Amino acid sequence: MLEPEKRDPRAPGDRRMYLYFNYSESGSLRWYVKVSRKGRRIGISEEYGTPAFDAAYEAGVAALGGVTRMRRVKTTLRPDQPERRYLYVDVSQRGQLRYYVQLRNKLPKIRIKPEFGTTDFETEVDAAIAAQIAVCGNEGDYINAQKLRNEKRLALPTTQAKLGTLRWYWNGYQQSDHWLGDLSVGHEGLAESTRLQRTGLIESLLPENGEKPFAVLTRKAIKAEMKARTPSQAGNLLSALRGMIRWMIDEGHLDEDDNPTIGLRSGKAKASRESGGFVPWTEEDMAMYRAKWPLGTEPRLMFDILHYTFLRLGDAHRFGPPHLRQIVRKMAVQIATEKSRGNTTVTVPVHPEFAESLWAGRAAGIIGSEVFTGKIVRGRVLPMKKKTWAAKFKKYAVLAGVNEPKKSCHGVRKARAEVAAYADCTESQMMAMFGWTDPKMPAHYIAQANREKLGMSGMEKVVAFDESQSLDDFLQLPETNSTRTPAGNGLVTFPGNIRKKA
Repeated sequence: MLEPEKRDPRAPGDRRMYLYFNYSESGSLRWYVKVSRKGRRIGISEEYGTPAFDAAYEAGVAALGGVTRMRRVKTTLRPDQPERRYLYVDVSQRGQLRYYVQLRNKLPKIRIKPEFGTTDFETEVDAAIAAQIAVCGNEGDYINAQKLRNEKRLALPTTQAKLGTLRWYWNGYQQSDHWLGDLSVGHEGLAESTRLQRTGLIESLLPENGEKPFAVLTRKAIKAEMKARTPSQAGNLLSALRGMIRWMIDEGHLDEDDNPTIGLRSGKAKASRESGGFVPWTEEDMAMYRAKWPLGTEPRLMFDILHYTFLRLGDAHRFGPPHLRQIVRKMAVQIATEKSRGNTTVTVPVHPEFAESLWAGRAAGIIGSEVFTGKIVRGRVLPMKKKTWAAKFKKYAVLAGVNEPKKSCHGVRKARAEVAAYADCTESQMMAMFGWTDPKMPAHYIAQANREKLGMSGMEKVVAFDESQSLDDFLQLPETNSTRTPAGNGLVTFPGNIRKKA
């Protein structure tokens, strides 16, 4: 039998917060209300489970300045998502259903409080969607559409794949040097992000074709799969299949002449050129961001890291004090880039304004010892995954008013590359600052800057020439000569067509 102080007299399902009990020395049960740990308590003398007890509990919580709440409990309830687009539902830690509107992932959530299914509920949903579209939407957003859902991907079999099937080759490819890497045989392997992308692309083909022979993956079948995707997705699928097929050819599973991807092309490159990729930030965007987030705040520090170090996302999210070093008596940023797998090192001096931002961040206590920005766990700043870091920066940008599609952290890097090109940096200088290994990248920005500068300087010459010519000179009448054009004939001749007298 449990000791008196260990018995819990609460009724099953009683999750009221601020309600406590203890036992006196004589063993009698005493109930009381306490809101804060060091605050005072109010005893309840009424019998537990009666309306009088409940009223006394609520009065005690109100008297101590608290709000009646329920304790958090774990729940296995999984409500069905509403069919209405942009409307979502989840379960709080206290088991409460919460409906909210969210235009797209990473944007703020707008809570819908009226009862689900009522007229007030639908009215508030309409207003919330319209409000978020006005702030964060684009021409493709609309209110009265049903929510678009992707069909759940079928689970792949867990049994051993049969020899010669598409799934068998896929499993072998994932265990190969082409996938994992082995420098002793000249294979660097694939980056983790590339593996994740190719896994999703190829495994989307396996539910229907995984147990069939590889021969089912004909050129016609691949082309049909590509047509069902966007140009970018089609290009990624083609690259993923070609990677697996190269392994099959190297291992002797397939002849080069039987490669089903021969002759196939995607429009990914052209689509990328037409869309322009990530959109560079403008000076107005940067001004809005700085106005919203002053020095000494986490959002400002994240922006300044991108703005003054020119780092990619894969390097910015892990950038920290260990990457600041003194070189030739100057503090500089020095970091081995993730994209080159550590083979390329970026070295740039610390910009004076970046140094000011770092001092402000250190004074505010938001800088960590391992990374400058990240998640805060028990007062420590710990590293974040790069996708989480990017989502966090995008959220701050949206709150600052920079909410155009494709305008993310990489857009800051592109804007600084344009500035470097306008500042007459050479290709070699830009490659060193931005961590590029291919001169095509700086050449692109330099050519674009030179073209615009040539256009500007050319127009300046035209304007200077126009200003040097008097309008009277262009309208000058030829002198009267008895053997030439008679005076007063009304003809106007340009100066270049007037013959000078001998």
